[in-house]
Parts: sequence; C-alpha cells; structure tokens
Amino acid sequence: MDRNLLVFAVVGISILNGLFSPFLAIAVPVAAVLMPEVFPRSVGWVLFFSSLLVASATLLISGVPAALYERLTERGQGSTAATLIWLAGAALLALPALRHLLG
Repeated sequence: MDRNLLVFAVVGISILNGLFSPFLAIAVPVAAVLMPEVFPRSVGWVLFFSSLLVASATLLISGVPAALYERLTERGQGSTAATLIWLAGAALLALPALRHLLG
C-alpha cells in the first residue's frame, strides 16, 4: 500500500475526530484562551480553533507509537509499518468520535 495514501488517511481521520469528537467540550475553553487576538471571539471562531486543536492533538498523539516503533526497530525512516501504526493510533483515538457520529 502506498505510504502517501496512508498519511492522507491519518490526516482525514484526525480531521473527522476534530469535527465530531466529544472532547470538544474540553477543548472549547482551552481554545478560547489560546486564540490569537487577531480573530474575533465569536462562537464560530472558538469552535473552529477547538476543532483544530483536537485534530492536531489526534495527529500528534497517534504518531508517538509510530515514532517509538521506528526508533526501537532502527529500520530507518520510510517504513510502511510505522505508517500503519500511526493509522491504527489515529483510528483508536477517533473511536469516541465515530460512536458520537453514529449514535
């Protein structure tokens, strides 16, 4: 399987998790504090930045096991197995969002 397709799948899962995650309730107050002063403090902007915060956190946290796998196996960069681990981590983190979306 192509690594680029897997990376796009990881990003897509992260975006979906950012949009539908039940953890947005936690991210909204944090995003309201971290928002740049350039943007108005309207509900739309706060929801946008909280969704961006959750999506970025999903992308970063799901990459930790893949990075550890690459570091410990010393296969070098570019391993498809590491990308699959990254995809599995993103999918696991997105399970509450999927449950929220379907239920």
